[in-house]
Amino acid sequence: MEKRKAKRGLTELLMAGAIFSGVGIVFIPVGIFVGSENIEGNPFVFKAVFCGLGATVLIIGVLCLYLEIRQRDRINRLISSGQYIMAEISEITMNYAVRVNSRHPYIVVCRYQDMYGNIHLFKSRNLFFDPATILKDQMVRVYVDGEDFNHYYMDIDEMQKVCLI
Repeated sequence: MEKRKAKRGLTELLMAGAIFSGVGIVFIPVGIFVGSENIEGNPFVFKAVFCGLGATVLIIGVLCLYLEIRQRDRINRLISSGQYIMAEISEITMNYAVRVNSRHPYIVVCRYQDMYGNIHLFKSRNLFFDPATILKDQMVRVYVDGEDFNHYYMDIDEMQKVCLI
């Protein structure tokens, strides 16, 4: 059996990390090697500003990349553990907090009632297609971290495959 991985695509953290890291990597050598002899005043200030700004931006970029890698690892670990629950789709709504190309993405909200009567709500990642046609009155697999329902992954991609076959 092939080891399954979550499809994350190009996320905000990945893009921000790549851009910030790239800018930081460019700024540091500029601060070190660009001839600051032509700068009036203290050339050390020029080097310190460029290197300091480059190091700060590089650290922010590396931190974003680290958080993205950690999030991907957590999701892949949830999938590989195989512990999941079947949650009922309660609503499909638009995420008005996000807008890309003047369009709001969709979010699938699922609910699950555990054996103690507690109701847990799960939200999917942003979907840039209308999932209502493929997810009508269905259950969705939600991978959870044991009894801790704060760390979860809703497997919308699996539902897409089932409906496309």
